[in-house]
Amino acid sequence: MGPLTYKALAPAIKNMAMNHLISVREIKKMQIQNFFHERYGDINVLSKNPLVVQSLPRFSNAFKAGGFDDSAYKQVDTYYGPLLEHFLRQYGYNNMFMVDTDGNVCFGVKKDEYIGTNLRTGKYSSFSIGEVFKEGLNNTKFSDLTWCEEAKDFIFMAASPVYDLTNKLLGTVIVEMPYSSIDIILAQRDGLGDTGEIYIVGDDHFMRSKSRFITQNTILKLEINTDAVNDALRGNTDVRVVKDYRIIPVISAYTPLENLRDVTWVLLVEMDGKEALYPVLVLKTNLIIIGAVISVITAVYLYFTLWRRRSINNPLASS
Repeated sequence: MGPLTYKALAPAIKNMAMNHLISVREIKKMQIQNFFHERYGDINVLSKNPLVVQSLPRFSNAFKAGGFDDSAYKQVDTYYGPLLEHFLRQYGYNNMFMVDTDGNVCFGVKKDEYIGTNLRTGKYSSFSIGEVFKEGLNNTKFSDLTWCEEAKDFIFMAASPVYDLTNKLLGTVIVEMPYSSIDIILAQRDGLGDTGEIYIVGDDHFMRSKSRFITQNTILKLEINTDAVNDALRGNTDVRVVKDYRIIPVISAYTPLENLRDVTWVLLVEMDGKEALYPVLVLKTNLIIIGAVISVITAVYLYFTLWRRRSINNPLASS
């Protein structure tokens, strides 16, 4: 009965572990996709806000006329600056920029290295902010993760075109969004035990999240080329036992993150095989122990039963 019980229960327990990882994967996938969907909506609404539409050409004209120290620019900044700073706090952005069609970064809520530079011809034209500006002149554009020296953290950048009431293109509004928004989602590992991990990998095979097991920064630094990552990048969704980036057998539930539009990421939810299948090991061990105990009891019982029968049948031998 022991082998039959193990044969029946072990696959069921393994399927329960896999289904749990699948459930976590689908929940995290929905949360991340909803995050991007909401941010696309935010930046689109922001680019059409009358305050942004009115202030961008005024900042641009004042900047071109006399620069940031000119009284005309200071007057515009005094009126619109506090209102735009309110939007920054309301949306939880790190920073917000106004860039005219010529590429001049003519306003920033927080004054950093981009202010006053030109994103068409300047030194930042090939950086993430330059790329999102150029594509943001046509439609809403998101960047992949990039390092922000000002915030000392990784950020996303998003740009959206700004038009006036006559549908004339005025430039773009660019925002910096903190990585912590994604990190909070991935850090919630309830039900994944001591070895469970949720992480994201980009199409360049580098991590877009922090490793649970490596103390150093792994974002855009740790390259992962596992079977699970490669299969997910091919567009497949699955759950199976593979070796992870630590060369440890894990149960990996993976999937591509869809509808992110501008970034190609895959999501992996994994747990060490030993921990995930620990109930199977316990079941096997208990069945072995029970079987051994029953075998010993049976052997002792048979021994004394046979000894008693010999004693009854041959009283002289027993004496």
